Amino acid sequence: MRAERFIAAFGAALFALWAIAAAPFAPSARADDSSAVTASAGATPPAGAQLRTLPWRTTRLSGSDERVPADSTRWPWIAIGRLNREIGGHCTAVLIGPRQVLTAAHCLYNMADRRWTRPAEVHFVAGYHRGAYAAHAVAARFTVAPGYDPLHPTQPEAMARDWAILELAQPMAIKPVPLSTRSLPQVMTAARSGELNVAGYAADYAEVLMRHQGCQLLGEASDVPLLVHRCDVTYGVSGAPLLLLEDGRAEIIGIHNAVADTSNGMIATAVPVWAFAASINALLADR
Repeated sequence: MRAERFIAAFGAALFALWAIAAAPFAPSARADDSSAVTASAGATPPAGAQLRTLPWRTTRLSGSDERVPADSTRWPWIAIGRLNREIGGHCTAVLIGPRQVLTAAHCLYNMADRRWTRPAEVHFVAGYHRGAYAAHAVAARFTVAPGYDPLHPTQPEAMARDWAILELAQPMAIKPVPLSTRSLPQVMTAARSGELNVAGYAADYAEVLMRHQGCQLLGEASDVPLLVHRCDVTYGVSGAPLLLLEDGRAEIIGIHNAVADTSNGMIATAVPVWAFAASINALLADR
């Protein structure tokens, strides 16, 4: 195994625990805003793949639960927030521009009735902590990664495109978190010498931003662009940023989206920044 590549047969992995929400999503009878979505079907399940459900309290990818509360009044943690849906359930998201929020695409899809959530039903609450928060805004529109297949979200091809950007109805006076411009080898080096963090609103601590400080980045999958890590995560943490912290700076290197059971044991995955940076920078420039 090379240092920067995690040689895992993702086609044979049991993608099991989707860190989607603190509560099951309820069916929605409302029509979706399809004009705000770019997505297409076409991914097919790999041969031999099976899906199964794992307990939602599965968090100890590091061997023990290493999560600690983050100070939601300080940057960069104040720029991370709960992504609440009016029909129920939540994810995590991070502010990357005055009105732009980055999260996982599957957080915006209602699998129960196979519809996209209306943007106006999605609320971003920055710096949320036990009912208090730094800012709140509803989404005006959102754009999902081209090629993302919401009907097969646990297939590797869809997972590698599992990102979305929301445009808020009002800007927030909070410093956004920048996207990293580093390559995979640079990210791996920085993760070893700096500090890798994943911070999100997990189902078992839904009122508090919890982070795993100094967790392990294993590398990138061999067959699809997915970072592989062993940070402690569970339901509700989808959309949470993988952050590199160095000398008071913070940058996003990926967006957490799933946990998988593989022949190498339990691992977690994240969409790497180089899979979406160009598209997001273009969207930010258009705004």
